[in-house]
Amino acid sequence: MKERYFIKHLATFLIPLMFPLLILGSLSFFTTQHSMKSDINQSSQRLLLQSKQQLEMILHELDTLKLAMYQNAKVFNDLSTVLQNPSYTYESSQSYQIISSYIYALTASKPYIHSIYFYVENPYNRFISSLNGLSEIDKFNDKEWFEDFLAYEGAPATWTSRRTTKLYEFESTELVTIHNVIAARKIGIFLNIRPGYIENLLRNITSFDGQKLLILDEANRILFSSTSSFTLSDDEKTQIAEHPLSFFDMEFAGGKVNVTKVESEQYQWKYVSIIPHASLYEAPSRILSYTIAFACLSFVGGLLLTYYLTRRNYRQLLAITSLIRSAENDRTPLSSPKKVKDEYSYIIQNMVKHFIEHRYIQTQLSEKKYKLQVMELLALQAQINPHFLYNTLNSIYWESVGLTGKPNRASEMIEDLSDMLSYSFSNPTNRVTWDEEIINTVSYINIQKKRYREKFDVIFEFDEEIRQLHTMKLLLQPLVENALYHGIKEKEGLGLIKIKIGVRGDKLRLIVIDNGVGISKARLEEVRHSLRDTDEPIRHIGLINTNKRLRLMFDMKYDFQIKSKPGLGTAIIILMPLLQDGD
Repeated sequence: MKERYFIKHLATFLIPLMFPLLILGSLSFFTTQHSMKSDINQSSQRLLLQSKQQLEMILHELDTLKLAMYQNAKVFNDLSTVLQNPSYTYESSQSYQIISSYIYALTASKPYIHSIYFYVENPYNRFISSLNGLSEIDKFNDKEWFEDFLAYEGAPATWTSRRTTKLYEFESTELVTIHNVIAARKIGIFLNIRPGYIENLLRNITSFDGQKLLILDEANRILFSSTSSFTLSDDEKTQIAEHPLSFFDMEFAGGKVNVTKVESEQYQWKYVSIIPHASLYEAPSRILSYTIAFACLSFVGGLLLTYYLTRRNYRQLLAITSLIRSAENDRTPLSSPKKVKDEYSYIIQNMVKHFIEHRYIQTQLSEKKYKLQVMELLALQAQINPHFLYNTLNSIYWESVGLTGKPNRASEMIEDLSDMLSYSFSNPTNRVTWDEEIINTVSYINIQKKRYREKFDVIFEFDEEIRQLHTMKLLLQPLVENALYHGIKEKEGLGLIKIKIGVRGDKLRLIVIDNGVGISKARLEEVRHSLRDTDEPIRHIGLINTNKRLRLMFDMKYDFQIKSKPGLGTAIIILMPLLQDGD
């Protein structure tokens, strides 16, 4: 008990104290995280676009070379002559000197260009190089580019490869070669780029700790990387290259990362920025850490405060609990505190003053309410129309005068009346089946038919399963009586009363319709008012009493409607809960 009381108060103190702190910290964390992520994505995209522009300027050098060495017909023919003949003319030597000077100057002026090769198919396997001028493949250490060129058999194309070669026996060189095949196995221009220069540029423009900038070629191979030790698996490179978004998160072996990607449509390169979440969300993580720290401090403070208040109040609550149990069990007399010191003593004083009296009054009210309902039910059920009994007995009297002692109409009326009285006065609080209620109503109808000489007829409409459902006793007969005396009796010609009983969902609907004289609009409003009023009715006693009994049984969970048109008839519609056996 004491532990539960402590935990309850701990939650009472801590929730108001910690809830705003946690909400504020969480909102700050997520807002800052979202804002930083958006800013970082935009910043990374700008860096990648900058890198893309710089590298595409390098790629444009290849277009310049192609324009100078291939698309100039005279220069191309002269260079081809130089490569294909053991000796060359003065004119071809001039073109060779011009192109050699151009590619030497281009290589010297562009620190990122390592070398340029130009090859045209010739019987001596010669090519022009910015390193050695006119060279032969067999005497040149770097042969890998030529092997790739000879292996290619497709249409003119441009592709990129990163490779390691030995231009000199004592030194290995990293190169990124851009292959431009103008005619398969016949004409090619090859631009060799120093990857270290490009990678140094990438390292210098990184903005975050742990950020990696990558450039993938058309085959999703890493051409340049800001971190030489950083590697990606083939699946990771494929996932980055094929991802439809420019900004997305990925799960690497070292943890979750943020990826920003810019693609070059012209050269099919992918410029990629990879930032670990640990450095990306350093500020939001710090906010979250502070929030957790303050939440822990708040928890400890709340724990101490709760312990102090629990210890102070628990004894007084025990006293109140003891008083309540004593009063409920009637074991000991209750005595109020002599002096009100705090809210607890005030509560005890008022409890002692009102507890027993309140429970006694509550018990008395419950008993009175139950007795009142039983008495009202008995009184309402006993209000069978005295005019009906008098007129029935009078009719029986005149019938018996004109008949002999053998079974006749009078004896039949007496039999039906006996059944009705037995049904009406036997244990009025019991519920009955609709079968019993219908049988009793038929007895009433038989009596009235003999009295009024077949002036009216009654039609029942219901499914057979209705007979086994339960209802309130004497529900149907007062409605038929009301239709007969206030509708059919004053009508000229044959009257008709139709009784419809059906189930709608979890409700039962009862409709009693007659084609009698109907009710005027003003009188109909009076009857409806009487249904809502608690005063004793002057007319339509059976109708009003039936409504009161329904109210006692179902409270306000039923619907009682009266519809009527003068000269056409009246309809009573009741919608009430279904009563099963045992309800």
